[in-house]
Amino acid sequence: MKTYYCVTSTFDNRGRVTANITRQIEAEQMPESSYTSTSRKDIYNDWFESIEEAREFTEQAKRA
Repeated sequence: MKTYYCVTSTFDNRGRVTANITRQIEAEQMPESSYTSTSRKDIYNDWFESIEEAREFTEQAKRA
């Protein structure tokens, strides 16, 4: 089993961005990343194999 980390990032219609590590699971395979679009924002759930990768992605998303 391996630990995987989910970063949830949102991009709203006003240009505001949020990004945080929202989940950690142990699994045999990394979950699929997903995307949802609503009338007010786009929501992404991206999975990473290490906490360092997840943290770096979070920082990059906040600078977008």
